Amino acid sequence: GEENLVNLGPGKDYYIRLANIDGFNKDLGTRTVTLEVNGEKWFIRTPDTVTTLESTSGGAAPKRRAKKDPTDKGSLGSPMPGVIVAVNVEEGDEVEEGQTLFKLSAMKMETELKAQVSGKVTKITVEVNDNVEGDDLLAEIVPE
Repeated sequence: GEENLVNLGPGKDYYIRLANIDGFNKDLGTRTVTLEVNGEKWFIRTPDTVTTLESTSGGAAPKRRAKKDPTDKGSLGSPMPGVIVAVNVEEGDEVEEGQTLFKLSAMKMETELKAQVSGKVTKITVEVNDNVEGDDLLAEIVPE
């Protein structure tokens, strides 16, 4: 690809070249773009809404998970990418703050995901073996 010079000020010159654009990931609705910045490779996962729109007219749309609401303590999200290995709660259950609701497997370790508030579970968005990204919404709890 063509190399471009970006100058962000004195001594801040960056030579950027598009190295690669990976294929469309149907599960995430994204592509990984590889850039070379001053000879160093950078990998950026970016949403591909054009392919997502095209796939809805010719087939099933990719799964895109809602993200947790950072302003709502009852909105429980995944702290990192991983796989859900246990779901210990159902919609309608009453939970206590600190209760383990899910187990996430990431980087060969399991992490317990606990309720941040006591209340009633109104929504669960994952099942065992689901792949999740950081901040993906797992459950919503209405505080007591």
